[in-house]
Amino acid sequence: MKFVKSLLFVATSLSLNVAIGQNDKDPILLKFSDDTVRLSEFRTVYEKNNSSNQIAKSSPEEYLDLYVNFKLKVKQAIELRLDTNPVFIQELNGYRSQLAQPYLTDEKTKDRLKRETYERLKSEVRASHILIRLEESASAADTLKAYNKIKKIRDQAVKGADFSELAIANSEDPSVKNNQGDLGFFTAMFMVYPFEKAAYETPVGKVSKIVRTSYGYHIINVTDKRVARGEIKVAHILVRFNTNAEIEASKAAGSKEIALKDPEKKINEIYEKLESGTSFEELARLYSEDKKTANQGGELPKFGTGKMIQPFEDYAFELKEDGAYSKPIKTQFGYHIAKRLELYPTKSFEEMEGKIEKNMSRDAKKLYTTDAVVARLKKEYDFKEQKNNLTPFFNLGKEFEDKNWSGSGIKNPSAVIATYANQRITNQLFIDFLVKRTADYRQMDRKILITKHYNDFINETILAFEDTQLERKYPEFKALVKEYHDGILLFELTEQMVWNKAIVDTTGLEAFYDKNINRYQWPKRAEANVYLSNTEKIAMQTYKLVKKRKKKGLTPLDIQSEVNKTSQLNLELEEGKFVEGANKYIDKSSWVLGVKKPIVIDEKYGVVEVVNVLAPGPKTIKEIRGQITSDYQDFLEEEWVKSLQEKYPVEINRASLKLIEE
Repeated sequence: MKFVKSLLFVATSLSLNVAIGQNDKDPILLKFSDDTVRLSEFRTVYEKNNSSNQIAKSSPEEYLDLYVNFKLKVKQAIELRLDTNPVFIQELNGYRSQLAQPYLTDEKTKDRLKRETYERLKSEVRASHILIRLEESASAADTLKAYNKIKKIRDQAVKGADFSELAIANSEDPSVKNNQGDLGFFTAMFMVYPFEKAAYETPVGKVSKIVRTSYGYHIINVTDKRVARGEIKVAHILVRFNTNAEIEASKAAGSKEIALKDPEKKINEIYEKLESGTSFEELARLYSEDKKTANQGGELPKFGTGKMIQPFEDYAFELKEDGAYSKPIKTQFGYHIAKRLELYPTKSFEEMEGKIEKNMSRDAKKLYTTDAVVARLKKEYDFKEQKNNLTPFFNLGKEFEDKNWSGSGIKNPSAVIATYANQRITNQLFIDFLVKRTADYRQMDRKILITKHYNDFINETILAFEDTQLERKYPEFKALVKEYHDGILLFELTEQMVWNKAIVDTTGLEAFYDKNINRYQWPKRAEANVYLSNTEKIAMQTYKLVKKRKKKGLTPLDIQSEVNKTSQLNLELEEGKFVEGANKYIDKSSWVLGVKKPIVIDEKYGVVEVVNVLAPGPKTIKEIRGQITSDYQDFLEEEWVKSLQEKYPVEINRASLKLIEE
């Protein structure tokens, strides 16, 4: 919780560094060491943090304590020079790169691509593909070899060769062994953009043109298209296959006959009860082995095409109306019965826009972060070219094809190719750019190659310059980067001072445990077995067997196996150590050793066998590892804050807080 609070606090410090006019009416609120904070800075952060309806609001006084602690921690992190750590610098640069993207984006192109994606989301495509792998940095020779190979395969496909056989024989996609190249149905945002574009633009029954992606060359055989199925919400009842661990545990228990369920038999019995009129929700609650959903009647989160395992997904979408349920379905997890709860058609563009923007592929995003942006920046920075200075590059001879080429043949490296924003782009800068590019392409047509590299060079140069100007041009961007700067520092220092220390400092943890042992006490507990059934008859049968269990050398699993011979639904078993309130059947039973007659609660019968009654006593560190570690972390943080307050005495002008309206 401390970490979450810290992150919330850092996340609200966005406007800390926005330039705010400071004058006599903006008093100093805080002084510590050489640092001061004016009221306007604190007001901005406080009001922003208290504007959300999703977090509890605090008074200026309450918030000030969090704020002061935050400032002290960041100050210590800087004094410890954590901000000079190469790992920190790399991480911050990574975040800054992400934060810069909206400022390096062309909104018109972005909007066009979002609407294009939305239109594609209205339908689904089924396609097979063949992939010939090729690295993006592959040599010209390897590129030509891969292209010729995929072209030959495409020629065969177009002439009528069986596409799946071609895929099995040639595709370098590892999944071809299982799917023969068939990708099933998919919709927009599932594939890389060039692949998606080709799949949607190729008619059913046709083979696409050759497509280049970051994976290599593809050809796509579109086999079907349909209206998008939208999303669906279903509930399910799951009976899992027996796992190896369960089998081994059963054997270890000493059962003569392994006490394991027959999953197919059990799901069929559940289906019979469903058919006879028992409610789906009740059966899910009683018998589903998906513990996360059983108590909610088996309800799953809604999903769309490609989001759920096959064939469960197809069976779910084949249900024709809300409330309809399937016959038992077999998947790799076990057996399911699915019930349709609600079908959701494709939403409007306005409802989907945020999700589309978030999930558009890297390839699509490139289209609105390069040419369109550069065109705008060229105009803004008065970009001018002197392309005649490129002529020497067009005339380069064999020396250019040498992998060790470093500029020979260019007689005037200082000649200016272009200017922008008082910056000069020289031949030497372009030479440096070309040297870094792979030499394997240099045998291509000289003018075509140089022109392509020149355009890439100009684009990268303009975008790189703009990236360096973001803090100057956009105060809110500068503040956001500072927020991440302080947040990462806070995380790193807290990890050192609190989180990792609590895990590594076993001596300190044990001392804390010994000092606070009264906080970690078990109450009286019952070690017991609880046998649950749905009928009084089964409960009485179980009761009689449990009474003779020890005399006959039977385990609780043996009892369950015996009772479940006629039906896998007869008896459930819970074993463990229970405190008061942990199990309603044990709570209603007397805590005396031995077996108790069936107890009925909510129409379900429980037979309680008390094996041992454990007296109150201390919990071991092993038993409460998570809790004691968390408590020790809280203690370490409190001590840390005290030391910071002693090291950096803070002067607070609390009277000025009255100027903030609550």
